[in-house]
Amino acid sequence: MAEPALTLYQAEWCPFSSAVREVLTELGLDFVARQVEPWPEQREGLQALAGTDQIPVLQAEDGELYRGTRAIFDHLREREPGPFAAAHRSRFADHRDARESDATGQLIEYFRGTDELQTGEGTPAEAEVVDVPEKNRYELRLGDRLIGLAAYRRRDGRIAFTHTEVDEACEGRGFGSMLAAAALEDARNQGLEIAPLCPFIAHYIKGHPEYEELVTSRYRDR
Repeated sequence: MAEPALTLYQAEWCPFSSAVREVLTELGLDFVARQVEPWPEQREGLQALAGTDQIPVLQAEDGELYRGTRAIFDHLREREPGPFAAAHRSRFADHRDARESDATGQLIEYFRGTDELQTGEGTPAEAEVVDVPEKNRYELRLGDRLIGLAAYRRRDGRIAFTHTEVDEACEGRGFGSMLAAAALEDARNQGLEIAPLCPFIAHYIKGHPEYEELVTSRYRDR
């Protein structure tokens, strides 16, 4: 028989739920996330269980209920943190730029099929990369079509790349590498340090060590 699980009643869009999820994963605690209905008046099940229609609610393994972020955090402070808690806290701080950007929203738009990217016909030699500061991103264009983007957040002499994406039909044809190289070269020309929060940019730098000197010491040391 399976042991009772730590269960979080929450919604992804709720910032209080998001904060609790971050702390749970930071502490190394396995939990089940139960998605509640979008509107409080629809949450009859939660009301029956916890006597509230407000989220988040955490149900401990022994069935004890903790309602609201403060009560949940008071309980979690009593738990023993996992061996990687400090490292996760550090990475949470590192990724401030990604959280303050719209990287999450762009990924969700991609999932829903409502993102801006378009399919283009041509080769990387025919494409161009343009910095669009008002949108905090480099755009990869093929003619009049936007086929890729590298989102960033720039401050204090540093540029943090948060999300890179190329239209599916253009993947595997060198467009992504062209976009990464152009963005990194522009950062070099501006004398900016690079925080490669985006896995694609980080992977590209690993394969092109000439850019490693641009990476912030925190990431370069790793």
